[in-house]
Amino acid sequence: MKQAATVRSDALGNLAGLELENLERFGIYTRLHFEGRSYTNLEELQLAGSWARLLEDFGVSRDDRVLVMMPNSPELTAAFPGIWMLGAAIVPVIPQWTAAEVADILRNSDATVAVTVPRLAGRLKEASAAAGTLRHLLVLGESEAAGAINIEPLLAEAPPRETPANQSPSDLAILLYTSGTTGTPKGVMLTHGNFLAALEGALRQNPQMEPGAMLHTLPLTHVYGVIIQFLANRWGLATVLLPQFEPTRVLELIERYRVRYLPVVPTMLVYLLNHPERARYDTSSLFRITSGGAPLPDRLRLETERVFGCRIDQGYGLSETAAVATGYAIEAPYRAGSAGQATPGVEIRILDDQDQPLPAGSVGEICLAGANISPGYWKDPEATQRALDGGWLRTGDIGYLDEDGYLYITDRKKDLIIKGGENISPREIEEALYLHPAVAEAAVIGIPDAVFGEDVCAVVQLKPGAEATEEEMRRHVAQYVTKFKLPAKVVFMAALPKNSNAKILKRAIRDLVVQ
Repeated sequence: MKQAATVRSDALGNLAGLELENLERFGIYTRLHFEGRSYTNLEELQLAGSWARLLEDFGVSRDDRVLVMMPNSPELTAAFPGIWMLGAAIVPVIPQWTAAEVADILRNSDATVAVTVPRLAGRLKEASAAAGTLRHLLVLGESEAAGAINIEPLLAEAPPRETPANQSPSDLAILLYTSGTTGTPKGVMLTHGNFLAALEGALRQNPQMEPGAMLHTLPLTHVYGVIIQFLANRWGLATVLLPQFEPTRVLELIERYRVRYLPVVPTMLVYLLNHPERARYDTSSLFRITSGGAPLPDRLRLETERVFGCRIDQGYGLSETAAVATGYAIEAPYRAGSAGQATPGVEIRILDDQDQPLPAGSVGEICLAGANISPGYWKDPEATQRALDGGWLRTGDIGYLDEDGYLYITDRKKDLIIKGGENISPREIEEALYLHPAVAEAAVIGIPDAVFGEDVCAVVQLKPGAEATEEEMRRHVAQYVTKFKLPAKVVFMAALPKNSNAKILKRAIRDLVVQ
């Protein structure tokens, strides 16, 4: 068995130092499999150093922010520590986001350098033109985007930088934009210390893993994907990396690499279980599946255990907690419906409407504290003050603790829709609907979905005498939001339910729609 992993929290206060520590702890081993090629941890470390040297040549320095918009790849996994070696911060952007969404992030983050791949370069160029902040658009390959620089040959030739910048744990590591209830993406600030604390807690809960491969299909532009890659590094596991989730490829790779560990969001399990040719693949190597990003229905958990014959459990975390808040130790028995116990270093309180602590079994708002908690939102002191109350994060989620400290999540205060583990802001879609000339009022809610857990439903009140169809509304909204956020259902009502203050009652709407 490999040596148990612990985080050396004095590793320069910089997550880039963990790459070298991995090499020192485990020696040279095959760390990454991608598209038929294998990479050692030494090769990844050298590639990270080449990224640092290349970006330094383009003017990136301490406290800068570098926007990265790429699918999963060895280049992306190495870009993270490469950027940190310079003392800069990463602004990861989901490749599916529209040019308008990316432009908002560019303006807010003040990122001056962006890195992408050829198929996304045009969209990023459009965003850059709207934002007017970028100095350099760097592309891993040839691109027709005006002004884009092909860095593929430059990266291959760049001599690795060997020494990381000497940063403190309080320095910014990632500026992660996530949908908020206002509809405007908020930049969650995550420091090196936040991630080191999250890693320390997760590793104290599960100090070691048997050698084997972890299949990583989660986007590295999502905090869940980032922390999973860190953990694979710290456990000395080999990572089988996919650019994006594809059920057939997942089954193929489990069989080919005898994958033992599979982190997922619940929607992925639905696709795998319903795959028409699942039975022809040998998935007997699977030892543990970990679900996060959205609640795991118990029926789905039981079906997964029955089909794959391995343990599955779930954890709970948010962008603001560096993805870590609760989970299960490998030896802990699973409790149906529970997201596990607090990871070491995390405290949980359940508060009532008067902000008073509640006893075990009582339902209230889940509040979290710990060194992994974000210091707040970029350029948004008001949102920071609302979310962080005396060092406690107000999650907006509703739940309770049992007598043994297991957390159960029962509802959300926030109106965010969680579709396949991704947050969707209702207001963003509502604002698009209001731009249609026939719409008088609109509300967007989440409705149950067998595949995604939740999907988008738009409820519309038309102006007197106006006419519109469901498909027309979808086409209209598609001009403003990415395809993933389009309403799966559009419902027309003569009048939207309201309270005495003329506030639209979304819960009443949901009750009418979901019957």
